[in-house]
Amino acid sequence: MSRMIMHGRSWVVSVLAMGAMALGCGGSDSPHTGKHDIWFMGAVIDGASGMPLANYQISLVWGTNTVKGKVDATGRYTMGPMPAWNDYGVLITGDGYRAFSSYNAGIAPPAPGSTSLSADVYTADTTQTFNFDASLFPSMLAPPDLSIAVLESGPNAKPAAGKIRLQPTSQSTIQSQPSEIQGQVWANDADLYAGSLSADFTAGTYSVPGSMLTYGVTYAVTVYNVDGYQPSMATPVQAGVSTGASILLSPLSVPALQLISNTVAMCRAPVMLTDTQSAVVTLTLNEKVEDGTQTSGGAAEQLDNGLSITDTLFTSTLALNASSTAQERGVIMTIADNVVTIAWNANVGLATKGTGDSIRSVNYSSAALQQAFLQPVMHPELRTSLATLLGNVASFNGITCSAP
Repeated sequence: MSRMIMHGRSWVVSVLAMGAMALGCGGSDSPHTGKHDIWFMGAVIDGASGMPLANYQISLVWGTNTVKGKVDATGRYTMGPMPAWNDYGVLITGDGYRAFSSYNAGIAPPAPGSTSLSADVYTADTTQTFNFDASLFPSMLAPPDLSIAVLESGPNAKPAAGKIRLQPTSQSTIQSQPSEIQGQVWANDADLYAGSLSADFTAGTYSVPGSMLTYGVTYAVTVYNVDGYQPSMATPVQAGVSTGASILLSPLSVPALQLISNTVAMCRAPVMLTDTQSAVVTLTLNEKVEDGTQTSGGAAEQLDNGLSITDTLFTSTLALNASSTAQERGVIMTIADNVVTIAWNANVGLATKGTGDSIRSVNYSSAALQQAFLQPVMHPELRTSLATLLGNVASFNGITCSAP
């Protein structure tokens, strides 16, 4: 009985040893090292005519390594080997053709069979060959020049100035796309990335020379850095098909105007009849503002028209309003970003200065506040009257600045 067991054990050991020997050799006596080689072959085509090319140079790059491919008399190339798992690039050059570069994700070794007793991809040796085709596009083909108009929107629109970018979004539509194996075509990244254009423009227009565009390529057009306006995109343009495009810019979105602080309670009438700045009211808003009054002379003229005074001896009188644009009564209104300052120049505004007289109060009338408007810069749709902004801060008589 013991001999049978021993014989059985000897038989099992022999079978395992033979299997291990067979698996370990793999057709040779050397051990497996886990070497996984990738090779490429294929054709390079003229993208315009669709004819195969033979006079070109092709290289395979990964990491710091470069391997030049071999091109035979028929124009087919072979190149490699490259270790698996490496992202890689394919570079192609040819006289009279645009530069070609295609960058691609790494290729893994083939998966071992699930029934293999040595299903270890890390110690197996593998070789894979892939057929990829590519198209070179003739550099002599140039589309017509492209003119892009950039228009500001709104009632105060003016020719825009800012930055513009044209970004390729596709391969050329006339480019031949051969594929000996479906889907295995390298795209020219040089057309999609190196072909981008970026420039400053003024006077509401930008012209692109056709020599800077790639024939048949579709470009996304983006305008940005235009003061007061949102970045905007035009309908994509195709070089060789489109000769013009236009973009209508939309103003930046801003909140409605709000009064943050004011000095209405601290404004004072002039001490002397010759004071050049008194009755000072400072308004601080939540946004940069501009005069939104649509009548002649703007907000300052409305306030000037509505200015009134009271004096101690009733011997001082205001100048007459003879012009719709000049502030004869001496009202001054200045805007610095989000701060509006209203003041009165008594020395200018008083036609008669009574001897021994003094000013008891200066009033910016409620009607004047209702007719004077502010708006966020380049946002006329949000214009708001001073009366609305001041709300309960001003009385039904307007703003009254009394003597100290």
